[in-house]
Amino acid sequence: MPDANTRKNRLPRLLLRVLIGLLFLILIWVAGSYWLLNSQWLPARISQFEGIDIRWEQGASRHPGRWEVEGLYLAREDEALPISIEAERATLSLSLLSLLHGELHIDALDAEGIRRLTVGDIALEADGQLQIKETTLSRETLAIPNISLAITNGRLVRLSDQVNLVRAINLNAKATLKTITPVDATSGELNPNLLAALSAQLQLDAQADAWDVFMPYLDALPWLTLEGRGALTGKLALTAGKLQPGSELMLDAPELRLAVNEQRLRRPSDSPRWVVADNPPPRHMATGEGQVRLVVENDQLHFSTQLADVELADTHPYAEHVELRLASQIPNQRLDQLDLPTAATLALQGDITRLDMLNRYLSPGVKRKSTELEGIRLSGHGQIEASASIRESRPFDAQLSIQAPELTADTWGFTAQGSGSLNAQLTPQEVIEATLNFADATLHHQERLLLEDADINLVATSPFDTEKAREEASATISWQSARLPNINVLQTYLGAILPDPAPLQLLSGEATSHGQLTMASEQLSGEVHLAGNGLTTRWQYGEQLGMLTSDMQLFLPIQQAAIDGSTLNISGTRLSWQIANVDQPSDRLESVLVLDDGRFQRRGNAPSGQFSLEGSVQRLGFLNAFLPDAHGLAIAGEGQLSAQGAFRDNRLLAPTRLRVNADQLEVTFLDYLATGRGELTAQLDSPEQAQLSLGIPRFALRRQDDNSPHLQGRHFALTTQTERFSDVLESPLPEYFTTRIALPITEVPDFTRYNRYLPEGAGITLLNGQASLESEWLLEGLNAQGEITLRAFGAELALLDQRLRGDLHLYLQLTEGDLETRRFTANDSVLRLENVNRQSENGSSDAGWWVQLAMNEAELAWEDPIRLASQLRLEMRDTGLLARLFLARARDSDWLGRLLNVHDIEGTALLEISGEQISLSDLTLTGGPLLLLSDVALADRTANGALYARLGVLGLGVELNDSEPTLRVIQPRRWFDRWREANGK
Repeated sequence: MPDANTRKNRLPRLLLRVLIGLLFLILIWVAGSYWLLNSQWLPARISQFEGIDIRWEQGASRHPGRWEVEGLYLAREDEALPISIEAERATLSLSLLSLLHGELHIDALDAEGIRRLTVGDIALEADGQLQIKETTLSRETLAIPNISLAITNGRLVRLSDQVNLVRAINLNAKATLKTITPVDATSGELNPNLLAALSAQLQLDAQADAWDVFMPYLDALPWLTLEGRGALTGKLALTAGKLQPGSELMLDAPELRLAVNEQRLRRPSDSPRWVVADNPPPRHMATGEGQVRLVVENDQLHFSTQLADVELADTHPYAEHVELRLASQIPNQRLDQLDLPTAATLALQGDITRLDMLNRYLSPGVKRKSTELEGIRLSGHGQIEASASIRESRPFDAQLSIQAPELTADTWGFTAQGSGSLNAQLTPQEVIEATLNFADATLHHQERLLLEDADINLVATSPFDTEKAREEASATISWQSARLPNINVLQTYLGAILPDPAPLQLLSGEATSHGQLTMASEQLSGEVHLAGNGLTTRWQYGEQLGMLTSDMQLFLPIQQAAIDGSTLNISGTRLSWQIANVDQPSDRLESVLVLDDGRFQRRGNAPSGQFSLEGSVQRLGFLNAFLPDAHGLAIAGEGQLSAQGAFRDNRLLAPTRLRVNADQLEVTFLDYLATGRGELTAQLDSPEQAQLSLGIPRFALRRQDDNSPHLQGRHFALTTQTERFSDVLESPLPEYFTTRIALPITEVPDFTRYNRYLPEGAGITLLNGQASLESEWLLEGLNAQGEITLRAFGAELALLDQRLRGDLHLYLQLTEGDLETRRFTANDSVLRLENVNRQSENGSSDAGWWVQLAMNEAELAWEDPIRLASQLRLEMRDTGLLARLFLARARDSDWLGRLLNVHDIEGTALLEISGEQISLSDLTLTGGPLLLLSDVALADRTANGALYARLGVLGLGVELNDSEPTLRVIQPRRWFDRWREANGK
């Protein structure tokens, strides 16, 4: 029993001792823990571990291994991967066994009030909680199997420059970092598989700057700048260092600015696109409400920027209400293995207010030989839609579409204006293709309206590289249904190739046009069509004017033309025009010219070229501009034309030749018009020697103001030439020309037409008969000379009341002629009448009579009628016919007629033919025993005058008053002398 009681009392005492021991141990732990946590001995001992730094301000421990500390600082010190945690409060559980082995192993860490969490150069400062478990921190080993982070009102700071990257951060994150040796002990470099050990999930809301957040992603796009601040939200999932599908980071900004720097949109090896120092490449700025998004989809990491209600500007705004999207993508890989994007796509659509911002891209922007190359300048407004793909900081492909209700394009002085569209694209082969369309457009050149109501299409192709563009760029412009309101605007261009003043003037008329032109490698080719109805033109030469209304069609093929105007080939050009037939207005007379060869060059200001043309011409009057007006030369008609030649500096070169085979040729010379089928040739034989010649094998001839039947002839020939062709081009003065005219054989079917040259009422009238005419003329300036031979057989004429019939031969030799006054010297001219018969009621008489008049000191005025003053030398067969003409008694009395008939008569006289009369004064005839003196005037169809005749010893005087003779037999010679004195002879 005592043993039992003893054992019962011993058990409580043992329990008490154990309890006292435990209390003692607890007191020792509490006192030791307090001393360890607040004496800084323990943090100092732990910080002696390599790469570890731990501190706290004060702490407490409620049970072994679990400490509650304030002002915690825990860091892994390493140059390659520094990590640190600063917290206001933390509950820390450390493995004591690991501490004994010199290693920091955190069983658990609950931190509140995160002052700073740093990884590398990035620091997170926030209010929130951080939890980690089973974490090992050492230089050799890094393991964080469980990380949980929840913060509010945080900010992300870059320590190197203290820039706030993100602020107002609300973040929930969980992560796992598998056990890994983070740094190679030998090289000191980070383990390349570090990110492969990291997995995490996080969700955040914050305020951030777009550039600060997304700059690492955009670093490979040096041409792009992103600015703006807004709300940043994200949901990211990371497994083994790789973002998982659905991961997204998005920034919403009320004002987002996206800038593109064109200077960086090229490879470093590219030649500069802007070479003028004071004209740097522009920066394009897009400003609007926007969103930046980074998301993982389809195993791709997508970056996009979207802006709404955007304003685009370079130096000034040029677009508004624009929707813009910028996007790029890369294969989704482990974060440390990502290849940053070097490619991006850009798309936009909206309203463009300044089309002139495109001018820098449509103009070369480079200089050659100190002359800036022309480009296309646009103006207007419309709707724009564009997209572009950029690779390696170089445009890869792009598309542009503009619809403009008001569009103006200006190039080389030509301005097209109307509603239109612009479509352009950059192909992957670095070729720009652009199409510019106009509807109901107008086309001006140097403020002159050329076309309206036109549909214009421009297609251009050019390498993107500027140097290649100058050699390989090409453009095609075409127009349809265009209207030329007034052909007068073409006069300026026509005047450049015509003499001044221009002989051809385009006055009025409307035309239509279509065509196409292609420009490539500084060359131009294509074709132009022009057609008009009722076009009015004016031919002008000196004081002469001629109006022409015609329909016209022009086909102008440009085989080759240099843009700088140095060469031009328009071979194949066809010009046709139609005018109404004067005789049959319903018929249209058509002229056609075809330029078989037309090649032209320009060196400096000196044009030159070669040409060959042929065709049919209805109006040959264009040659009159080069003919002497003083010679009365003018050409008209129609025929087949051909010409070959060359020119230089607006001067024709020898040999140049023009030939016309005329179905109907009209040649005006002096006062006459010759017509017929013939051939015309104009040629330049030397630089100063030019000649125009024409021949009409069978021709009709008349005076220009004479409606009498035409004369008929053969072998008409006319030649005009000059030895001063350069002066003729300035002004065709008559002294520069020599003209020769030949009418070798001319038939005069009606001899009476020459009555116009005789004074009306002089008493001499041509009644009937046919004649032949030969004539040659030499016109040298205003001086003229010529020969006229007229032969008439069986001609009838009336002399007062008597009728004669016979043969007439007139030879006029005209010299020292003045074309202005039409006065000539007619010396050595001869008039001969043969086989003359006086017609009477009893039949013919005085058969075989002849007379010849040779002129000396003769002055002839070619008027209508003619005026002539000449000394005559007369020869006649006998005086019988004259006696019977003027003396009725001689006609009635045979013995008196025989008495007065003296053969072999010679004599002299002074002949005057005026517009009113024919007078024969100082007439002296001798022959055998006969002496005849007389003064006779024929006017008002009567003869007046006096004569004295002495036959041997017998003398007789006769006075004619109104053709009535009065015989004077008493002292006839004295009477005759008194009569002369009385009449002022």
